[in-house]
Amino acid sequence: MENGKEKTRRYINPLTDFGFKKVFGDEEIMREFLNDLIEPESPIVQVTFIDKEMQPETKYERGVIYDMRCRLSSGEEIIVEMQNRGQDYFTDRINYYLARAIATQGEKGNYDWKFNLHPVYGIFFMNFYRDEKQPKQISHFAIEETETHQRFSDKMQFWLIELPDFKKMKEKNCKSFKDYWLYIITHMETMKTQIPFQEQKPIFHKLENIADMAALTPEERDFYQISLDSFRTNMAVMEHERNEGRAEGRAKGLEEGRAEGRAEGRAEGRAEGRAEGRAEGRAEGRAEG
Repeated sequence: MENGKEKTRRYINPLTDFGFKKVFGDEEIMREFLNDLIEPESPIVQVTFIDKEMQPETKYERGVIYDMRCRLSSGEEIIVEMQNRGQDYFTDRINYYLARAIATQGEKGNYDWKFNLHPVYGIFFMNFYRDEKQPKQISHFAIEETETHQRFSDKMQFWLIELPDFKKMKEKNCKSFKDYWLYIITHMETMKTQIPFQEQKPIFHKLENIADMAALTPEERDFYQISLDSFRTNMAVMEHERNEGRAEGRAKGLEEGRAEGRAEGRAEGRAEGRAEGRAEGRAEGRAEG
């Protein structure tokens, strides 16, 4: 049962599994978002959603289920994922997802196939910092020559979108279409009034209607509540793990500090002893002389 606070929520949380697929499962919203993020030379005019599940080539291989998978009218395939928790081998998972999508383009039995591939792009929303020491809001990766940075191939590219900084952003500080999108995505659940920037991007009016809690069917509300509970559990677990990590780090730092202090104390004591010994030796030498 929803509590009083939940009843006052105006919009769904798009970081939940249900909310993410509800918002970006709309073709027009996905198209507008991709145009603003990727900034292609020619605007994307059509997005077609395709099967999210990629079956293994053999019974010994592992299948892949993406959050969202779509194809552009020009042939590019785009994988879109929302990741709310960090995990081991996350970058390897990205490589695997993109490589599988590339590999399935091979035409079995067609010996005249010339390896003409359609590009595969990955869009990965991350509700955490990939590198907490050097966070970057949006990172774009492609295959290029390391010294000249000349692009080797455009067939496999991906974008990592780190959401924590956008959660700290103020509406007045949003300057670009990318800022608009990511500010809305990270603040939507707590918005009390209409979604901002509708004059700059009319598509946000449609997004507002789709995300409106009052517009959900009873069945959708049930699915959303399950998704929301799962999201909050994951966030609580992640916060607990961060706190444990901080506590362990403080304890280790304290112990290392004590050890360093003891070592410095011994070193200072030895140095003082040597200095005192030399001073006494010189004094005795002068007296004897």
